[in-house]
Amino acid sequence: MFNHLGGFESTHIFNSGQDILGTTRHIELWRNDLCLLLESGIRTLRYSIPWHRIEQKPGEFDWTWMDGPMRFMQSVGLEPIVDPLHHTSFPTWLTDGFLNGDFPALYRRFINRVSDRYNWVTKYTVINEPLATTLFCSFTGMWYPYRASDRDFVAMSLQVARCICECSRELKRKNKQVEIVYVGTAEHHRAIDQRSVAWVKHANARRFLILDLVLGRVDRHHPLFTYLKRHGASEDDLAWLRDHPGCIDVLGLDYYIHSEMEWFSSTKNGRPDIHPVNRHPRGFAAVAEDYLNAYGLPAMLSETNIRGALHERIAWLKFMEAECEELLLAGRDLRGFCWYPSIDSTDWANACTRCTEIVDPQGIWTLDRDRVIRHPSELSRIYTALARGEITSKDIPPYAFDEELQSRLRGYLPLMDWALSSDTRIA
Repeated sequence: MFNHLGGFESTHIFNSGQDILGTTRHIELWRNDLCLLLESGIRTLRYSIPWHRIEQKPGEFDWTWMDGPMRFMQSVGLEPIVDPLHHTSFPTWLTDGFLNGDFPALYRRFINRVSDRYNWVTKYTVINEPLATTLFCSFTGMWYPYRASDRDFVAMSLQVARCICECSRELKRKNKQVEIVYVGTAEHHRAIDQRSVAWVKHANARRFLILDLVLGRVDRHHPLFTYLKRHGASEDDLAWLRDHPGCIDVLGLDYYIHSEMEWFSSTKNGRPDIHPVNRHPRGFAAVAEDYLNAYGLPAMLSETNIRGALHERIAWLKFMEAECEELLLAGRDLRGFCWYPSIDSTDWANACTRCTEIVDPQGIWTLDRDRVIRHPSELSRIYTALARGEITSKDIPPYAFDEELQSRLRGYLPLMDWALSSDTRIA
């Protein structure tokens, strides 16, 4: 059976002076939060070492807060997969973010300081969700530096991939016990109409792009080679990545209800649009197989959650547990399952584009408006039983989704082969 992990959302809400470590009050309540995991039988967690908090001025590192949770985890035997760059969690002084020419060197300096200070840590996620983050920063224009072009996306992808290569190799050089846990989105795209086919072919190739760049797989036979060259990648850029591949020991795959996308032709922007309801999703197990077949690495479900009432989160947990058990039955090396985050988050309803401190109902433990008390529930009791190896997906109650989620998930319902209960009350 696979391990069950915890984790705490930390994204820097750019230009707000705040992050989700602060809005959820984990900064104040970290000991309480870590004890929740310990008491639940969880021993491994994804944990941020936030670059934007520690190096607020170039070259000046303040570890005052960070030392507290790190020393506590070491003392009690909690094993962190450290995550020093979660989405846009780079310092505000880093002009243009990932497009800054000095970004790889500056981040490598920070990673080296982290590994020197916490030399007992052996698991690293160098950059969280590099493809999704890069797209939001350079292609959709949603996140800083608010670019929106193929050329910016290609430039940023090359920078990010080079940084992952350099940092992963440096960490391995310093400590042979280090394990690099790559955490990325598990995507699949499907065309609804003929006019969307070409775009979907591109998107299904693009989902592997950062991985292929990091592993030195992009040569002139790669399906995106012409695209990369057309939008600014040089032969030298790609040759460097082939000659200096990065290291990946475990492939973390993040899966949500938006991970599979159906596209239809649109006249609004000259590019297909995402259909609001995926009517034919394949499910996590099938999408994960695409990545496992491509890379042959051990894997873990590194993130999943659903925004909803407690009984709806329990229903999604049951589905995702069953999907992971299916991978195990198929003989796949699945190392872990992480419902992320362990406590409710904030501001993901607006994709962290502004700080509202409004609670997102996503966690295993729930937060009220003041975000002080971490409330236990049937969901936290179920996740505890899973973490302790006491139950499997078959033992999780078959709750139904309420009307809104039932409509959004109607394509998933045939994959949920249990008899959905009409009784959605939580004890």
